[in-house]
Amino acid sequence: MSATTAKRNIVVSNDLNEYENDSSDSDDRMSEIASTLPNAFTIREESSSITVGFVYAVYENEESVHKILHTCSTRTDRTLDDGRCEYYLDVYSQRASSRRKSIQIIPWFVEDSQWIAEGDYTSNGYGNWEQRLNSTECINRTVFVGALHGMMTAYALARICHELFGDVEHAAIDTDRNKYPIGSGRVIFVNAHSYYAAVTANYLMIKCDKFCKVIQIDPYVSDNVPCTGNNGQWCPNMGQYFCRSLKCMKYYCATCWDLNSNHLTTQTNECEPPAMVHKPLMRNARTA
Repeated sequence: MSATTAKRNIVVSNDLNEYENDSSDSDDRMSEIASTLPNAFTIREESSSITVGFVYAVYENEESVHKILHTCSTRTDRTLDDGRCEYYLDVYSQRASSRRKSIQIIPWFVEDSQWIAEGDYTSNGYGNWEQRLNSTECINRTVFVGALHGMMTAYALARICHELFGDVEHAAIDTDRNKYPIGSGRVIFVNAHSYYAAVTANYLMIKCDKFCKVIQIDPYVSDNVPCTGNNGQWCPNMGQYFCRSLKCMKYYCATCWDLNSNHLTTQTNECEPPAMVHKPLMRNARTA
């Protein structure tokens, strides 16, 4: 097992509702699962009482993740050719039709948080790829992707965007302090045409053998861009808002946003497509 497995997190999935439907013994059944997971100090339930469910397990150390994966059976019949397999653990249940039940263990691999196309970035005047990705040139071709499924990797996200919109230079999945995905990410396109195609789409439904999810695509909002000003007048403030309209795509402070007559109406009308509506975006509030 690679040393880059997520240091402490896994998801225990696949029809766990039977362990919580009976309030009289749900604690005992969750303890039964917990005892199978070595050294787990936090187990958080996120499951439905009707169909399927899952829990998160946060470990004290990375070695526990390796131990649990080592005891699992594996399956390689996956639709995504990323060289990975799926892990399943047999547990015993008193309520299932079969006393022996297979639940899926889903680890997060740290390298799945980043994907970058091969290329010589030093030839473009950058010391490394990180300097290039943080450049204004790349930021202007970056989209924010929200509502991602927890199993979505950077590689898979890059492939989807490439097939739908065009060449992708970089994809990243946002993670928490434990390096576990939080449901959002970024994609940098090679050219402006692909970038605008993705921004215009705005919403995208992803269907695969594991899930069906609608994701949201917006322009990536930087936090250090000056305000564009109003009517050609210079403004000393930083751009708090980003106008999502394809006719604008500029940064404004709160004052200049209110002064701009184009921003008085932000609702879609019958004659104007949604991509043309002047909609404000903020870095920490994408649906402002």
